[in-house]
Amino acid sequence: MCKILIASDDALELEALKMIIYKKIKNFSIVGLACNGDEVISMNTNLNPDIIFLDTMLPGKDGFEVTKIIKKNYKEKLIVLMSIYDNFEYLQRALKAKADDYLLKPIKPEKVIEILNEYLKNNEYMLLDENLSNEYKLNQTLNYIEKNFKKNITLKEVAEYMNYSTAYFSKSFKKYVGVNFNKYITKIRVQEAKRVLRETNISINDLAFEMGYNEPNYFCKVFKKEEGMTPSEYREKV
Repeated sequence: MCKILIASDDALELEALKMIIYKKIKNFSIVGLACNGDEVISMNTNLNPDIIFLDTMLPGKDGFEVTKIIKKNYKEKLIVLMSIYDNFEYLQRALKAKADDYLLKPIKPEKVIEILNEYLKNNEYMLLDENLSNEYKLNQTLNYIEKNFKKNITLKEVAEYMNYSTAYFSKSFKKYVGVNFNKYITKIRVQEAKRVLRETNISINDLAFEMGYNEPNYFCKVFKKEEGMTPSEYREKV
């Protein structure tokens, strides 16, 4: 879950931003609301938000000063300054403070949504615990593999089916299943091959093709690496 801190001394503005985030966007949590610069600095340390929406006209330390202070030690933090002023001087101050974005007030919901969606797109790993740790998502993945492992199934294919990038899906799969994707496919193919060898008289060549391998010799090498014996030796043993 991505954590957001909102800082403004305008109660209506705070409420409007809360409504936009909670009603329009998933995977975000508002962890704090601040009304002055010192509170923002303190909450940033204690709550460690990923994103800060920060009014430029805060009492005490203004938004520009707070941004400079936070960015000095938290360069990766996304800070979005909010202001009623649409002029070069303010934009220049925002850039100098190293703010990541600048929103004009009144805040337009579509601009907030655009910023947050872009953040999610660039930080997919933050959804790790929200998605593949979810039992339904994990079962959906494994069910798809179980139905298709005899085909020439690929990591990219399954990632696309689950609507994930290949890199993100690969990392997530290994984290929650315990082995990488290719190793998992090999294991379930070999387990199924063992069952077929025990229960049928299918030829080794046909068995290789049935398990999704184009080369019987390669299938035999894979089987031996997993079981310590060839498919023929396994059949004789059982």
